[in-house]
Amino acid sequence: MVLAGKTEVFRILAQSLNRAATLREALDGALPRIVELAGAEAGWIFLRDGETNNFLLAADVNLPAPLVMGGKHRMTGECRCLEMLRDGQLTQAVNLVECRRLEQALPASPETHRHASVPLRSHGGEVIGLLNLLLPAGGSLGRADLDVLEALGHEVAVAVQRAQLFEDARHREARMRQLMQRLLTAQEDERRRIAQDLHDHAGQVLSAPSMQLRHLRAHVGEADRATIASELDRFGTVTDQGLEEIHKLVYDLRPPVLDEYGLVAAVRAYVRSHLQPAGMHVELTTAGTESRCSRNTETAAYRIIQEATLAWARRDARASRGGRRCIPADLGAWSGYDDCGTIAVSAAATPP
Repeated sequence: MVLAGKTEVFRILAQSLNRAATLREALDGALPRIVELAGAEAGWIFLRDGETNNFLLAADVNLPAPLVMGGKHRMTGECRCLEMLRDGQLTQAVNLVECRRLEQALPASPETHRHASVPLRSHGGEVIGLLNLLLPAGGSLGRADLDVLEALGHEVAVAVQRAQLFEDARHREARMRQLMQRLLTAQEDERRRIAQDLHDHAGQVLSAPSMQLRHLRAHVGEADRATIASELDRFGTVTDQGLEEIHKLVYDLRPPVLDEYGLVAAVRAYVRSHLQPAGMHVELTTAGTESRCSRNTETAAYRIIQEATLAWARRDARASRGGRRCIPADLGAWSGYDDCGTIAVSAAATPP
């Protein structure tokens, strides 16, 4: 059989490998076509595990029934071809490797105990796996066919290595997103705790003097009422200002409206309580936000809007000269999986 003449199968195989985005796609797309191309009865691929350095079954096509039984337990562990590969004896595609797995699985069929083996090597020459092909009884591959299979094995190895790198990158990205979500959750939990402590303790401490000052003012004698009342009013004003600052700090740390009513309501409240009093003309537009996002998505969006508008406030000596700034926020892009609309905040300094 001359594999070099089957150009259409080569083309389809190359396209399949180029399109593969995952390891599973690469293996499932390549192995059946290689088995067909070689006229083999079955084929299987072992890949090296990066952590244990063991070779594990990664894909198979038409395995003999005795090798499939028992959850393919016969396909685990070492065998002659893998030992040859480890010992450096299997440096190129070869015919007729005597297979202990086939000997044990098919003791009554000695003509089926041999297979062709093709090392899978990456661009750098690193062995990442092994392709085995079970040829029909009495069949063999010529040197030209083996050379073609060796070239195909190289393409498979490159595709497998690329898919593994993609999967590693996806896993690292998912891990990073998970860590960032944990960090965000921890930060928000701490904000919530501090806000609650301020509300429960500092707020009460300042509320009591304010009430006492008002009580004292109501009962001061007529003779010195004017002087003392003036001082009491001043103390009361300072106390009220301190209490107001604590309320604002509590709100900034974790606005209750964000948890209770969602992002849009929280941003509207923030505009009313912070931006408009700072002399900013604000336009708030939303689209597709009828349903709420996940808590993490809403928190991230709120913090981004909050930080950006704080930056406006710090810089907008310049904004007072007429600059307008806008934050368009695509909530789906932040969450990675939520699809809960967009929100935009546009602001400009109110002319003096």
